[in-house]
Formats: sequence, structure tokens, C-alpha cells
Amino acid sequence: MILCCSQRTDLCAFYSDWLCRRFQAGLVDVRNPFAPHQILRLDCSPSQVDAVIFITKNPTPILDKMDVFREYAVGFQVTVTPYGPEIEPGLPDKRIVLDSFRKLADRLGSSHMILRYDPIFFSPRYDEAFHLRAFERCCKQLSGACTQVILSHLDFYKNTRRHQRELNWLPDSLDRFRQLAPQLAQIGKQYGMQLQLCAEDLDLQRAGIVNRSCMDAAWLEVLTGRKLDYPLTQARPHCHCLQVTDLGEYNCCAHHCRYCYANFDEAQITSRMAQHDPESSLLIGHLQPDDQIVTKKKSERQLRLF
Repeated sequence: MILCCSQRTDLCAFYSDWLCRRFQAGLVDVRNPFAPHQILRLDCSPSQVDAVIFITKNPTPILDKMDVFREYAVGFQVTVTPYGPEIEPGLPDKRIVLDSFRKLADRLGSSHMILRYDPIFFSPRYDEAFHLRAFERCCKQLSGACTQVILSHLDFYKNTRRHQRELNWLPDSLDRFRQLAPQLAQIGKQYGMQLQLCAEDLDLQRAGIVNRSCMDAAWLEVLTGRKLDYPLTQARPHCHCLQVTDLGEYNCCAHHCRYCYANFDEAQITSRMAQHDPESSLLIGHLQPDDQIVTKKKSERQLRLF
């Protein structure tokens, strides 16, 4: 079982106390986003978990809690983007994020750390020159702390379209991304970093950018030291990531990024975050009398995502 923390919300940034309590208890409940009264109960003890993948834009709150995960194979994907507060109003100073990234790399090793410079989009403010400067600063500060960088272009989700005024993205943004990416690859190479695309219908291998999944068998083997057979999630076109079980929920992240796919109903965010109880087995709210609990059997080593 691969546990993802989380593609739905930033558990490290906002819910690290709850997350640690769940791993210490060895049990976590996850509400099915598509069938709200269905609860998946997971045994998250070390014997049942192959790897824990943290996906975050601010790992700082979990830094002093990493001893909780010392018996687990752990990997981090940390997103560092150069946008201002009109695009990412809830993020801390990026220098804090970079410092936390380096501290994690010192503890875990650079092979356990992946930098995500995504999504990339272009606007009158965020043009090619801006991205080149920002990416080089980022790579310079993380030199030696990671060797793998994920790039992606902005996807036009419902939330993205809703915030078109703030984003002010240009219609030729994808073509410009295709032309910029080789220059980013050259910068990454200078600092010992291999750039990759994930879930993009582009072939930039001539520029030194590989098509690879953000969660693939090769990285899983690095984290665990074992070859493990997992099916692919096939969550969307061109995605070849391994199946993971996400411990998060949608619409409960206070980063408020204007391009986010996971916060698609911003009116719910404040009220849902207010329902969070660090002592609950669920991330948001508590178990209800009409909830149906499905318990994962210990013999099942793989688990499909809801």
C-alpha cells in the first residue's frame, strides 16, 4: 500500500498534527469523495505500508515531527512556484519552503526529494524571462538537495477558468511552455537535476526532458529498496502513475491557489476547515451513524484509489 499525503489537500501545511496522530494510532479513516457515507478504514502501521508520499507546498510544519515516520519509507514532492500572492495568497515566503526542503534532504537524502516546478503558465507579468530567473534561483538554492524536477503546464480546470482575471494567462501559453522547457532543462542540468514531464502530451526528449510519472516504480524502488508490483492509476490521459491511497479530502486547503484542481468550491473551505478535529479518525468531521465502514484486510498489499 502506498499512502499519499496528499493530492487533495496540503496535509503537511495544515494538518500535520492530525496526520501524525493517525500514524501513531496505526489507523486512519478516509471518506469517499464520490460516496460520502462510505468510509475506508486503513491499517497504516509500518507492516502494511510500502511507502508514504508527502505532496506539499509547505513542509515546514512537519519538520519536527518526522520521527513519527522513521519506520516508513518516505518520499517528498515539494512544489515551489514563483508566483505572487495574487496567484497563491496562502503560501508563506518561498525562502522558508526552500529552507525546509534542504533540511528534509539532509535527513532523508536527495533521492527521496522531488521538486515540482508546476504548474507553469504565462501572463504579462510571468513571462519567459521571469520563469528562467526564478527557476535558476530555485535550482541554485536546492543544488545537492534533489536530482529530479517535475514540470507541467497549467491545466484549465473549472477553478482555473473562474480565476482567469487573477491568472491573466495568455492563450498561447502551451506553445510558449514547449519552447521554454528546453531552456529550463539546461538550467537544471547545470545543477545536477533531471527534468521530467508528468501527464503531458508532449515529447521533449530531444531537449533532455523525459516523460515519466511523478509516482513510478523506479522511484518507489529507490524509496523502499525493493521491486514492488503496483497497477497504474490511469486517473487521467497520459498519466502512468502507480495507484496510491490518498488520505486527504477536497476543499479544505487554505493555500487558495487560483489554479488548484482540488479546491473547486472555495465557499466550502472555511466551513470545512472549521470541522477539523485533530483527534478525529477522519480529516474533516467525525464518523456519523449512517456511515458505512469498509476495513482493508491486512492480507491485501494493494488498494485501489476511490
